[in-house]
Amino acid sequence: MKYMLMYARNDEEFLGTPEEATRYEQLGGWFEELAEQGKLGDGFELQPARSATTVRWKGDEPVVTDGPFMESKETVAGYSIIEAADLDEAIAIAKKWPLHSHSVEIRPVIEQHEH
Repeated sequence: MKYMLMYARNDEEFLGTPEEATRYEQLGGWFEELAEQGKLGDGFELQPARSATTVRWKGDEPVVTDGPFMESKETVAGYSIIEAADLDEAIAIAKKWPLHSHSVEIRPVIEQHEH
């Protein structure tokens, strides 16, 4: 089963400290291990939330604004699609995420099948 892991961080606290640099090195190993196990799909790191553009609707009219779609201290920093047997395995994978300044949200993916 596919799961999306969404990594969230507080952009204001993310300052590139030496500890964080070490964690990023560990992150490369984390991704390599998942890829070697055939469990890693697509994924990307995202630009900070301040670079977001949001489309909302007022009635039937779209309104475009700069900035993230919601007020929150944590914003989505990136995502990965993983292959796991079940939620327990997805949780075990997420627990090994080395950037402890981030949180990891796990969501099952609804896979569309061609008919």
